[in-house]
Amino acid sequence: MSSPLKNLRILITGASSGIGLATARALSAHGAQLCLVARREDRLRDLAKELKAQYLAHDVAAEGFIDELKRSFGTDFDVLINNAGLALGRDTVEASNPQDWQQMMDVNVSALFRLTHAVLPGMLARQQGDILNVCSIAGHVTYPGGAVYCAAKHAVWAFTKVLREETCGRNVRVMQISPGMVETEFSVVRFRGDQQTADAVYAGMEPLSGTDIARQIQFMLEQPRHVCIDEITTMPTQQGSATTVRRGSL
Repeated sequence: MSSPLKNLRILITGASSGIGLATARALSAHGAQLCLVARREDRLRDLAKELKAQYLAHDVAAEGFIDELKRSFGTDFDVLINNAGLALGRDTVEASNPQDWQQMMDVNVSALFRLTHAVLPGMLARQQGDILNVCSIAGHVTYPGGAVYCAAKHAVWAFTKVLREETCGRNVRVMQISPGMVETEFSVVRFRGDQQTADAVYAGMEPLSGTDIARQIQFMLEQPRHVCIDEITTMPTQQGSATTVRRGSL
């Protein structure tokens, strides 16, 4: 039986590592035609060659990104996966750096909003498409040291919910997935390359992997058109909340 993903034109941001990388590989294996976006051209080029995909090496938050996207790919996609995002630091509000705040808002919020705005009209005109946003449990709850990242993901959650209401009945499915602890380069970036501190986040427990999330994204996209999975919230078995983690053997 042919996969429902076969020949779908799918745009994935943040595709060079972590969840984006795993999702690209999973969807390519089922015949999707991928357009991949990420900042790191060397990684992206190798991945695009591996998956026979198109690619654009660009910062999604940089000025001119949408114009470059239009020149490289156009804006007609069957599926948009807004995956690019980051957190910077675990400082309290008074100790944190406003430049970090701006970068988190630019990448997690403004870029996602602008890309959705660029791609959505074509989907509505064709009366078919899927938009899947990678959110976070930080979009549902808060934790000390995560004020701006939590605010950004709360914004993504709200944006996705409103978009779902506005497009309801027009055969455009709007979905999101909100993972808990996923061991990717997320913590390495958050702690500015401090691998030891990043490793400590996951010490003594088994976190989710990018492949775990990719599997769930694939499941969401493969549902029949009359089925829209609004959201999956998923955490490791050893994580009970944003701040509750049971370390040690199960």
